[in-house]
Amino acid sequence: MEIKINQKEFYNGIQTVRKAVSTNNALPILSGILIKTEKDKLKLVATDLELGIECTVEANILEKGAVVLPATYLANIIRELPKEKLKLKVNSNNNTKIEFKRSQFKINGSPADEFPLLPEIESGINYTLSSAFFKDMINRTKFATSQDESRPFLTGGLLLIENNELKMIATDSYRLAYSNSRLDKEFKNSEVIIPSKTLEELSKLLTSEEEEEIKVVITENQILFNFLNITLISRLIEGQFPSYQQVLPDSSKTEVEIDKNQLLNATKRASLLAKDNSNIIKVELKDNFLIIKSNSPEVGESYEQIKVDQKGENTEIAFNASYLIDVLKVIEEEKVLMNLSGSLNPGVIKEIDNNDYIYIIMPVRSA
Repeated sequence: MEIKINQKEFYNGIQTVRKAVSTNNALPILSGILIKTEKDKLKLVATDLELGIECTVEANILEKGAVVLPATYLANIIRELPKEKLKLKVNSNNNTKIEFKRSQFKINGSPADEFPLLPEIESGINYTLSSAFFKDMINRTKFATSQDESRPFLTGGLLLIENNELKMIATDSYRLAYSNSRLDKEFKNSEVIIPSKTLEELSKLLTSEEEEEIKVVITENQILFNFLNITLISRLIEGQFPSYQQVLPDSSKTEVEIDKNQLLNATKRASLLAKDNSNIIKVELKDNFLIIKSNSPEVGESYEQIKVDQKGENTEIAFNASYLIDVLKVIEEEKVLMNLSGSLNPGVIKEIDNNDYIYIIMPVRSA
């Protein structure tokens, strides 16, 4: 194989696929990136057998071929090269020479036929969505997924299409993020759980351009995303996602309208002195003031008041500060609504005049 390729485009392609490179040494070939000529382009592929990413890059193909190169060494080398045309030349032993001007690197590669092929997904349930719209739904829910592998069905986000609505829900049983949107055309109903790693990589790779689209294909145990010059294939998580409808509240005893940034910054400050390592803060609503308190017996305590627009009775509740910070960081509105119903019931964060995004935080029992 012999090609000429622009350094910047080559490096961007490597960075795109390397998120799927395996860190499991049980299969050393998976620590590499498959580099393969395809017509007048260069295809880059990486997989850990759970997630696979491939992309194509413009290149001048002088001689067709394929090779697997170690991802870390390849990325580090290409990153440091000047932004100009590079030449890649692979011999019959898969030894690869990278040349530019009077300099060169040599990397020992592996046979391309040892690299596992990504599954061919040609049929299934098909959707075409706005890239920006889908990216936004992911960002507003993915942080609420669980890290507890003993309950795998919570380690991903539920993608649900029903009654001409698209919903994404994530929960770790201590908080729940729910995002809903009406679709402008009719789609077939489906319900799948997408691994959190897949959601994280999609969030990074998708653009926020309104005109860009993403094609989604769902099969029994896999999901494919195709956008721009990128294809991402992921396994789906088996299991039954919890019945989130039972958690969504239909009323509250207290509703507060509050400046989002004031609440975010006050919560961050309070978390600096949160009790022990549990990150607990106390929130008290009293006569149109929201009071945030925290304390650590060995260090000190904090107290802060924020003027709010309160409807309903005074109340107090304790939260994990991180759970409150997480949602406030993804809401773009200047003001948010906080709905409370006492110290033992979940708290709810919503956007004003928008019931399509709901975030629920379980209270913490605090002395």
